[in-house]
Amino acid sequence: MDVVRLALCGVVSAVAAGCTTAHSKPVDDDVPANVLALEVENRNWSDVVIYVLHDGSRTRFAQVTAAKSATFAIPVRLVSAGGTIQLLVHRIGGHDDSMAPIGGPAFAVERDDYLSPVVSVRTGYTVALTLEDNLQRSTVGIW
Repeated sequence: MDVVRLALCGVVSAVAAGCTTAHSKPVDDDVPANVLALEVENRNWSDVVIYVLHDGSRTRFAQVTAAKSATFAIPVRLVSAGGTIQLLVHRIGGHDDSMAPIGGPAFAVERDDYLSPVVSVRTGYTVALTLEDNLQRSTVGIW
């Protein structure tokens, strides 16, 4: 009887452990407090590419897997001379119909891309980017 009960507890524990979800984070999750950090929560069903728009240019910055979260350190060289950044998020395999360019060819966005507002940043800040299933409903916050 005790052997059956012990075996049953082992099976229940194994099943319960298999049902839990583990959130994997990239290696650069531990961003020091003296740098500018970008926290991305991708609730979209697609992988996305994140670009940083600064000083009239667009720099490919990161890629985040569908339904995952990641944290990145934003290099100071990607912050504009005025201390601002803007983020452009493009869904991989996204729609190919282009909109009229915004801010010149470097900032051209497609119909279902997300273009954040321009935000003022400095080291020690964290930029939180939450990407929704419809990228147009995504949000950016700073603390």
